[in-house]
Amino acid sequence: MRKLAFPLLVLLSGLVLYWMGRAFRFYQHPDRVVWMLRADWLSGDRPVDTLILGDSQAMSGLRPDVLGSEFGRIENLGLPSAQPEALLSVLSYLERHRVRTLIVNISPYSMYRTEVYDAFLNYYRSEWISLRWPSPLQTGLYGDSGGEVLSTLMAGLGLYRINGVIRNLSTDETLSMFVQPGPFPGIGAASNPNALALAPRFLESMRTLRLKNGNLQSILSRTNGFWTWRDFRAPGEEQCDAASLKPLPATIRFRPRPQAIEAWIEFLKRASPHADRIFLVIIPFSDSWHETVDRILPSGKVSLTVEKIAERAHVGNLTVVGPPSDFSDKDFYDWNHLDYCGAARYSRWLKQRIAPQKK
Repeated sequence: MRKLAFPLLVLLSGLVLYWMGRAFRFYQHPDRVVWMLRADWLSGDRPVDTLILGDSQAMSGLRPDVLGSEFGRIENLGLPSAQPEALLSVLSYLERHRVRTLIVNISPYSMYRTEVYDAFLNYYRSEWISLRWPSPLQTGLYGDSGGEVLSTLMAGLGLYRINGVIRNLSTDETLSMFVQPGPFPGIGAASNPNALALAPRFLESMRTLRLKNGNLQSILSRTNGFWTWRDFRAPGEEQCDAASLKPLPATIRFRPRPQAIEAWIEFLKRASPHADRIFLVIIPFSDSWHETVDRILPSGKVSLTVEKIAERAHVGNLTVVGPPSDFSDKDFYDWNHLDYCGAARYSRWLKQRIAPQKK
C-alpha cells in the first residue's frame, strides 16, 4: 500500500491542479483570457473564409463587420504581444481548414526584441503551449536562461493559471505580498503584512474580474474576435476616444532578433499552400508613436525589413500592403492601437485594396 501512496498523491495533486486551472480560467488578466479563447477556438472545428492574424494591432485594427460579405465568414484572431512563433502554432489549423484570404499584420514589435517579446513568452506559455509544445531545440520560445525553460515546463503542467491569477490580482495594492521580486514570476516577498486582512476587498476584486472577462468573451463572440479594450455593447456602436494619448514608455528599445525574421519566413512559406491569397499588412501607428520611435527605429528600415521577409519567403500568393499615410492621433485608442472608429476607417481603406474581384 505504501508503494502506491506516492503515485496516488501525484495523481491527486495533478487532478487538483487541473481543476484549479479550469476554475481560474476567467480570473486572469484580460489579455491572457484573449489568448485562452483564441487557443480554444483554434482547437475546435470551425472553418472560415477569411482569417486575420497578428498582434494586438490586428485585434483592435481590423473589423470583420466592416470588411463585409465579400470576404465570407471572417474571424479575427489577433493576439496581444504575438510574435511569429505564435503564428507557427496556427499552421495546424490552416492545414485542417484552408482559407480563401489570410490577412496577417506584421509590426516592428514582431520583428525586434522589445518588452513585448517578454510578454509574449508569458502568454505563449499560458495558452498556446496547450496546442503545440515547442521543441527543446527552439530555444527562442523559452527565453535566454534555464529559468525560462523551467517556467515553460511549469506552464505546460498547468501551473500558469494559478500563477496568472496571483499576478493579476497583485495589481491591487492590498495584495502586494504576491508582487515581484521573488524566485518565480509573480511570487515574491510581502511588502504589506496585513494584506490578507482585507479578504472582502480581495473577493470583490475577483468577482469584478470574473464579470469583466465574462463580458469580454461575449464581445469577442459578437464581433468575430475584434476588440479594442472597450466594453461596447453592440458591433454598430461608434465608441471612440477623444482624450490625448498617453506617452510612450521612456525605456522603449528595439533590439535585433534574427530568430523572429526566420520565423516570419517559415510561417509565410508553410501557410502559403493553405490559403488562396495572403496579405501581409502594416497597420499604421499614431503620430505620437512616430515622433518617438522614428528616432530609434526609422520607418524606412521597418518597411525594408518587411520587403526582405517577403522576398526571402518567395511566396507567389503573397502581397505586402503598406500603411496609409493620413492617419493621426485622433484615430487611436493609444499610441499603438486604433480605436473603434479608427479601426473602421482602416478596415474600409484595406478593403478597397484587397477585396476579391467579383466574378
